[in-house]
Amino acid sequence: MNKNNMKRVLMSVMLVSSMTLSSGAIVAQAYNGTSAITERTMTNEQLVAATTPILQSYTKDASDKTWVMTKDSKFVIVANEANLKNERLAEIVKLVNSEFMAKQIVSSDAQAMLYNQDGTPTDITIDIKPVSEITDKTTSKEAYKITIDDTGIHLTGASETAVLYGLRTIEQLSIANNNTLAYGEIVDYPNVAERRIHVDMARKYISKEWFIRQIREMSYFKMNAIQMHFSENLGFRIECETDPSIVSEQHLTKADVREILAEAKKYGVKVIPSFDSPGHVDQILRAHPEYGQKDKYGNNYKSGLDVTNPEAIKYIYSLYDEYMELFKGCTDFHIGGDEYMEFDRAPFTTQYKEVLDNYARENIDPNATWKDVIAKYINDLAEHVHKKGFTPRIWNDGIYYGENSWGQNKQMIEMHKYIGIDFWSQMSWNHSIAKLQTFLDKGHDTIYNVNASFFYYVLRPSMPNDGRKQHSFDNLNSDKLIFDEWTPGKFQANTIADDNPAIKGASLAIWCDKADVCDEDTITEDIANEMRALATKAWNTKSNSIISHNQFKANYAKLGHVAAFDKGSTLPDSGSILLADSLGKVTIKYVDKDGKELKSPVTRYGNIGDEYNFTAEKIYGYRLVSDKDSATGTYSKKGDTFTFTYEIYTDKTDLKAALDNALDENVYIGATLGEYKTALDEAQKLYDDKDALQQDVDAILTTLNNAKKKAVKRAYYALWVEVENPMADNGYASGYSEYLEAVKNGKKVLYGEEVTDEAVKTAYDALVAARNGLMKRDGTVPGIEASDGYWQLGVSPSDKYSYEKMFDGNRETFAWFNDAQKVGKHITFTLPKTVNMSGIKISAPERPGSDIIKNADIMVSTDKENWTTVGNLRMTADTLEQSFTFDKQSVKYVKLVMKEASESWYKIAEVQFTYDQVEETTELKDLLTEAYNQDLTDKTSDSVDTFLDALVEAQKAYAREDLNNEEVINALRTAMKNLKVVSKVNKADLEKAVTKAEAISEETLNKAVKKARDAFTKALNDAKAVFENKGASQEEVNEATKKLEDAIKGLDVLKGNTTALDAKIAEIKKLDESKYTEESWTALMNVVAEAKGLDAENATQVEVDEVVAKLTKAVNALEEKVVIEPEKPSEKPEIKPETKPEVKPETKPEVKPETKPEDKKDATVKTGDPTSLFGLVSAMALSLAGFVSVKKKKD
Repeated sequence: MNKNNMKRVLMSVMLVSSMTLSSGAIVAQAYNGTSAITERTMTNEQLVAATTPILQSYTKDASDKTWVMTKDSKFVIVANEANLKNERLAEIVKLVNSEFMAKQIVSSDAQAMLYNQDGTPTDITIDIKPVSEITDKTTSKEAYKITIDDTGIHLTGASETAVLYGLRTIEQLSIANNNTLAYGEIVDYPNVAERRIHVDMARKYISKEWFIRQIREMSYFKMNAIQMHFSENLGFRIECETDPSIVSEQHLTKADVREILAEAKKYGVKVIPSFDSPGHVDQILRAHPEYGQKDKYGNNYKSGLDVTNPEAIKYIYSLYDEYMELFKGCTDFHIGGDEYMEFDRAPFTTQYKEVLDNYARENIDPNATWKDVIAKYINDLAEHVHKKGFTPRIWNDGIYYGENSWGQNKQMIEMHKYIGIDFWSQMSWNHSIAKLQTFLDKGHDTIYNVNASFFYYVLRPSMPNDGRKQHSFDNLNSDKLIFDEWTPGKFQANTIADDNPAIKGASLAIWCDKADVCDEDTITEDIANEMRALATKAWNTKSNSIISHNQFKANYAKLGHVAAFDKGSTLPDSGSILLADSLGKVTIKYVDKDGKELKSPVTRYGNIGDEYNFTAEKIYGYRLVSDKDSATGTYSKKGDTFTFTYEIYTDKTDLKAALDNALDENVYIGATLGEYKTALDEAQKLYDDKDALQQDVDAILTTLNNAKKKAVKRAYYALWVEVENPMADNGYASGYSEYLEAVKNGKKVLYGEEVTDEAVKTAYDALVAARNGLMKRDGTVPGIEASDGYWQLGVSPSDKYSYEKMFDGNRETFAWFNDAQKVGKHITFTLPKTVNMSGIKISAPERPGSDIIKNADIMVSTDKENWTTVGNLRMTADTLEQSFTFDKQSVKYVKLVMKEASESWYKIAEVQFTYDQVEETTELKDLLTEAYNQDLTDKTSDSVDTFLDALVEAQKAYAREDLNNEEVINALRTAMKNLKVVSKVNKADLEKAVTKAEAISEETLNKAVKKARDAFTKALNDAKAVFENKGASQEEVNEATKKLEDAIKGLDVLKGNTTALDAKIAEIKKLDESKYTEESWTALMNVVAEAKGLDAENATQVEVDEVVAKLTKAVNALEEKVVIEPEKPSEKPEIKPETKPEVKPETKPEVKPETKPEDKKDATVKTGDPTSLFGLVSAMALSLAGFVSVKKKKD
């Protein structure tokens, strides 16, 4: 770091330290210098237009005050855990601070940068919040809000990029308004998500420094994407390790590219690599001519890859792999797919089409064509890129070729819907190029507007003759055209609503067809105005309604270029972002019962001493088990730590509701229930699984609900059969597009969120009407008279624009009338015979230019004398096809009469009449009419399923005009005949039984044994299910009735009263086991165990009483132990030597029992001699006593 930068950083640290001592000191410092409050009188319109792009809104408050940035102003990032960890946010604040320094908006010194809870009145406080808290007008993460008042500036962005754009707005407003910002609120967001510049750096070498400068400049004007097109016919401009032979002499090294990527990331600009194939590969094929597409003679094409050669495809994939690695971290990759060859002319039609057609039939499908070969190459390459983590993009002209052209096979390959479409041109010279609507109809929802008529800047091989330079856009004053006329929905020769959600971006395109026309710096100057015009129109589509183009240019001239715009220049270092000394913190942890972390700890910040109160967060799949659900206290420097504990919990409430309210199979078409029944089975398994996790339950519930939407009621079978099996395009003269629209609407109704009988009937009636309105080509071409002839001069063939083109069924061809429109001119059509007509449709070509009928009456007549006006034709660029319906009437003549003059010629592509044709009287049609009027609501499921299967096959046959298919006809007739009415079932007895069962009180139920209660509950539930089941048979009803009645009778088996049993067991617990013989005690315990094993819920009173009797008997049978007290030995007299002891006769001690005989239940000695027994016991006792005595003595 140089000395000056070090000095600035130190000063910043000192400044922050001094300004965070106390809030009072800060406020005083803010107002003691030059006053920050002045008076301003700018309108809201002037304020929003001061920046580029123009803001969505800037609403002044009533004070008319302004905020002024001073040297003391700080960039304050709100101190919370997310912001403190957000390195990108810090990088953005430092970047803009450096730009303030470089532009000396306040001075060349850095503004202090600080993490704190809030700023002072002189500060810019910055935070990130969800877009929903910023505005409800957009979901864009580039949205931001700025409030300016007495508390300072508060910037809230929906993302880091949004913060960058908000700071850019503050920067530009400071420059435009002498460093003052009016009090009020700014809410800003883009109308178009991506705002891009495409750069052809392949035909012409473009330096690293050019890209870095351009990226900075784009960021300054909120442009957010740059496309690096590095491979072309005339060059390959990035270092290649896979095959260095393809690289042009002047090229970027990979190190150069990485520098560009780093700078783009810093400035919030997305980089999109662009490597085109299978066309635009001349440079590669010069090194590898063997990989060029082979023609029917075996020669290799010099400008297109051989899409039938696996080796060539493998080689090109290896190149894509190398550059996907280089551009790793980017989100999108453009793979081209355009201009492989001119498909409508030689040499493709004469040399290559045959080869590709043969390859398609052999390798894709017998009905496939060359279109599918090209489409499959693009689709497969897109998939390859997608698997590597990129979203692929292509140009619009490589797929769906001839989709709307009569007589051409449509592309069979279904394209991946994740492919982004750069729609650049409709190619007016080739009518088979797919229209924008085709992409929308095919489900592509990511379309970018690269309108060549507005956005193409080209280094041209020759000088234009209208005053433009050889290096220029395709129009004079193209920046004004973009500003005044372009809107997001205005594509080249295609217009859709500006707010169509498929529009994801818009782009300028730099093409270097002749590289040496000018240098790269000239390109920068040439595109500057157009870039600013696109920047504002894409950001705020209404820009041109706010100010004029001249005022817009004057406003952005004040803003100048981005800081460090000059090549090689760098920004000054703005220092570090410091942490305020006043910040305290609290940490909250979330764990399970085992202490495992469920989510990362959250640290909250606040001013030391302030109170906090945080509620425990809900964690998906868990529930809180901690005693407290909140953390309270005061912030401190050290910081408290709280831990919330959770346990796994699965909420199955919604799943149970879905199971309890399952669809009745007898009400729905069986063929539509497959997914639902499978999901229902899985749902039941999960509901029964005690270990099921929340995410599994939620997933199956989503699957179940989605499958439920596909289930169609039997009552709606007619609409279902036809929308799923619509009429094929059998070359109808008119009405088919209307029919398809009716089919589309029918599906929308049938599978909508809320299907009603009335809506289904309305949709079906409209579908039948549309089907009846299909007009077949009957070979009728009316006679045509017209005031003007058709254009023939210099045209080949001479009938190219003849009148008959209005009736050839091809909108790509047309009659071109060769004179100006004048009031009274006419075109009259004479039909071969009088018909009952009810409609007329007139279409101009899709790209007529100004040659359309301005105003004409449509008239009909039977005699060419008396005319009836049935409509007025007024064509505009948005209404090139108009239909007129009227009450059916006899018509032989139709006339268009001009009502308004115009210098333009006029073109008509198609004229279609709707009238009664010869009615079809086929057996199949009559049978279908009968079949569509069946009532299926009271028919058996099996017969209905068979009928619907036959009806579907019959509808398919009718749709493809297989009208005499006997097998189909017979099957439908038989199925219709075999529809069986569900037999009448008498449920009266069942209903009575259910009513009787439901009247039984809870008290009564609780008196019955549990087995009886369980049997009753199951029988009642089963009976209710049978009663609700419309398809239940009489046998099932009778069986359910009997089971329920038996279950009700079973409730007479009452539970026994266990009071006596409990008392007896309590009595036994008080007995002293040691007093009774082992044998009698064991006998008692066996009976106790039996008593305890009694199922009290299912035991009757008899069974309880029997157990009590057994216990009583066992207690009575207890035998007490007999205890014999040994006689105490008499004291031995002292033996004197001279005296002999007196010998007394031996006597037996008298034995007295401890218990009285009357206390014993049975005092009778059962076995043995009591005398010998007592003697033995006494002897043993004396021996034991003597042993113990001796033992004690020894001890």
